[in-house]
Amino acid sequence: MKGGWIEYPNKGIKIDPRSITSALMPESLKVYSGFLNHAFYFLKENGYVSKKVIDRETETIESLLPYSETKNKLRSSHWFNSGMYRIEFFRTSPKNFKVYAFKLFFIEEFFNLPE
Repeated sequence: MKGGWIEYPNKGIKIDPRSITSALMPESLKVYSGFLNHAFYFLKENGYVSKKVIDRETETIESLLPYSETKNKLRSSHWFNSGMYRIEFFRTSPKNFKVYAFKLFFIEEFFNLPE
């Protein structure tokens, strides 16, 4: 990626040169890629988001323009917090999405804090 960002999130990582990557999340945080309805099911079943969060964010995610049309990664992405995770939906084409999940905090650390 040329210019724009000071630090590229995939710097030093070998990635297929044909892949479209997020502007802010590294590919190591990608948890799903494929159709939107499968993405929601995957996130809910694996504990990333609740049904309430999915219902709240669905309209915004569906209205994203594909990167193949915008050529702007930030305009084709939507970020939100789901309690324990920062989730990014990145629409790469009219039917395909990439979903990234960044864990905001760790429960083990929360319970082991010194008094």
